[in-house]
Amino acid sequence: MTAVLALASALIIGGSDFGGGLATRHDNTFRVTAVAQMAGGVTALLFAIVVGADEIVRTDVVGGVVAGLSGTFSFVCFYRALSIGVMSVVAPTTAVVGATIPALVGVARGEEVTALTGIGLVVAVIAIVLVTREGAGDAMGSTPRLALVLAVTAGVGFSLFFIALAETHDAAGMWPLVVARAVSVPVVVVVAWRATGKVLPIAPVARRLAVMTGATEMVANALLLVALRRDEIAIASVFGSLYPISTVLLAWAFLRERVTRVQLAGVGLALGALALVAV
Repeated sequence: MTAVLALASALIIGGSDFGGGLATRHDNTFRVTAVAQMAGGVTALLFAIVVGADEIVRTDVVGGVVAGLSGTFSFVCFYRALSIGVMSVVAPTTAVVGATIPALVGVARGEEVTALTGIGLVVAVIAIVLVTREGAGDAMGSTPRLALVLAVTAGVGFSLFFIALAETHDAAGMWPLVVARAVSVPVVVVVAWRATGKVLPIAPVARRLAVMTGATEMVANALLLVALRRDEIAIASVFGSLYPISTVLLAWAFLRERVTRVQLAGVGLALGALALVAV
């Protein structure tokens, strides 16, 4: 169930990232991030009220704060990388880094990983790498070095996001996500204002895309939070990082970015990995 929840989250967030990347091509990265974060905050608050909470302890608050700060920093880096690089290279690069670090942390802290599950995780990481292989050298060559550096940096930040949320408790419901947004929204609003003199995107299409991005990203985060709390951070982080699948397919469908047979093989391997872990 952890793998299923995490993969569902990944596919949703892949679509969200696609929308965020498009928005940054029409407007400033900071303004897009600010609106996306605000929309996500409203969505998180609605979820938290509906789900409720039995008890919120210090660990839940600290986890939310760390997740909010690391997530905000990561999304700024990620959206900027998407705006200047090839989507189908940037997204998988961030995903590989974001999957590997939490998985290693999970194994290091003693999570039980059966042989079959271990094979499934390795296959899933290979799947992410294959999805990266967009036209081999051409795509990498057309992606600026800065975009790759930002993509890796975003991956490290997302790793902290995974690890922080995994430390929160079921009794806190969705409130750690509200705490995360309560921390991140003021930061991105101030940054957007200081950097551009405005908070809201000027282009109407960018505003609509940013709102959609923020709302759908929070739906994905809610699913991911449930998955991470099942004490299987290695599984949740790896399958939660398979979002390049939907990002790449959407880029192919709407931006005419080329999808190779190797990438399609990566999609097939991802499904095979899910089957191995779910057994």
